[in-house]
Parts: sequence; C-alpha cells; structure tokens
Amino acid sequence: MMIEQNASASIPQDTADDTDIALEQPDISRRRWLLPLSETGVGRSANTSTDTVTVEEPVAEIAELSAEQHLANAIRQCSKEGELLAISTLYDAPYSLTEEDIAQLETALKRDEFIDIAHLSLNGEDYFYSDEFMSDNFAQLQLLNRHADICTAIAGVVRFECETYPRPLKQSMLMSEPFHYTASEIEDALTLMKTHPDFQDIQQILASNNAPYLFSNTLMSYGKARGLTEWIEVEQHENP
Repeated sequence: MMIEQNASASIPQDTADDTDIALEQPDISRRRWLLPLSETGVGRSANTSTDTVTVEEPVAEIAELSAEQHLANAIRQCSKEGELLAISTLYDAPYSLTEEDIAQLETALKRDEFIDIAHLSLNGEDYFYSDEFMSDNFAQLQLLNRHADICTAIAGVVRFECETYPRPLKQSMLMSEPFHYTASEIEDALTLMKTHPDFQDIQQILASNNAPYLFSNTLMSYGKARGLTEWIEVEQHENP
C-alpha cells in the first residue's frame, strides 16, 4: 500500500577501527548474537560454542542472551527512540543474516515472553516495535511518515482517522508533527491523488469557515464527514 521513503531505524553498529572494512564485511561477533542456526540456535544461549574464547565480562553477559532476545532488545531500543525496526536491516552488515535465519527469529518473537513486540507490514516488509515504549497509533503514523511517499502517507492517515476515531482529518494537521509537510506539498499531493486509482476514496470537504478537511468515502459517509467537520471546526467553539 505504501512506498518506502526514508531510511528506517536499524540496530546500531559497533564502531570499528577500519570503517571501510566494517561496512563491507559482516561483523562476525555481532552476527553470532542474531544467528539462529549452527552457532547459536533460536531459543538457545549464544555462548554454547565449545571453543574457548577469552572475552571481557560485559561481552560475556551479552552473549548469554539468545538470538531472539538480542533482537527483541534492539526493537525495544528503537521504540524508545521513536523509530520502527525494519527486519530487512538484518540482511545487511554487520549481521548479514539469511532469509531462513530471519524467518526463525520472527517465529521466535511470537512467544509469550515477547508479548510487547508487535509489527506492521508495508509492501511485504515487516517493521517491528515494542508497544511498551510506542503506542500502536504512533507506530502506524511513524510507518506512514518514515516509509511512505507523501500521497500514500496522506491517504493512510486520513483512513486511519476515519476508521479509528472516527473523524475527518483537518488538512493543516499534515503540517504538524510527525509529517511537517508544507502547504504546497500537500496541495500538489492532493492534486495527484485526484487522478490516481489508489486514492479515489480520499475526498476534501470545507467547513463553513472554509477550513479544509479530508475523509475517506469508503469509511465515512459524506453527511457524517460534513457534520463532524462543522462540529470540530466551528460549532464546538460556539457552543462549548
């Protein structure tokens, strides 16, 4: 339904002495934390190797966590920072996991101990967050804001408002947090949306003071949208 626009939150990488090498090659020590196959295994601790390795105590403590616990903690950290974690980032260095690795990790995250871990999907991509640190509504807005083009984002938030509350969306709200679109960007997008088949349900309606609102005619009738628009914009202030 949406098109990726900005870079997603990713798990912070270790600072390497040689930046170029770190970017080009997987960091094997970090990869092992999230590798659910031969070296660790989903549901098993990451320090089960028979090799004798001398490590500092903090690293040893981190290694005691299973691969899925490391991933869950990374998701929670991203949520604390107000970001979603795109699971596709695990394909890249320093983790360089395979599709099978990631599929096993996603399955493991469905266990009860990870009940706070939730996800949203966009164009076949999974984005994870912790509802302990990020509300479902904010996660949906961030998905639209970070990973959608402006037309898809506007349509998504309008449908979200109509379905969730339900109410039409005051058009000027798109200029506020978290979108910060300009008035001209919004007008240009709405012009494009009028002729695009994916956005034919998005309609504009004016209050009696000419303030523009947006609604989805598949989720809300014109009459209800008109009544709510007038109440939100004018009548509630005249009759507190």
